[in-house]
Amino acid sequence: MKQVSYGVRDFQANLGEALRAAERGDRVVITSRGRAVAILARPDGDEPGDSPEERRRKRLAAEGKLKLGKRGIIPPYTLPRVSGLARQLEADRR
Repeated sequence: MKQVSYGVRDFQANLGEALRAAERGDRVVITSRGRAVAILARPDGDEPGDSPEERRRKRLAAEGKLKLGKRGIIPPYTLPRVSGLARQLEADRR
């Protein structure tokens, strides 16, 4: 993700280009007299304080390549019960 900066007049003249840049995931900063007055970015849930890893996770989830889990404590793993031949193999291992 790169940052693109436009003055107010440049932004008005190049609105389509700025929107395409934002759609690609670039951050478009609009300035007035050298001072940033607005930021144009994709509305995919990125928060200003998100880390790059968090933004990447959200992007991958939006593309369907990753499923975000619920935050919280992971329950302890319990071994499945075994019977028959599997039990005999387990006993032989010991």
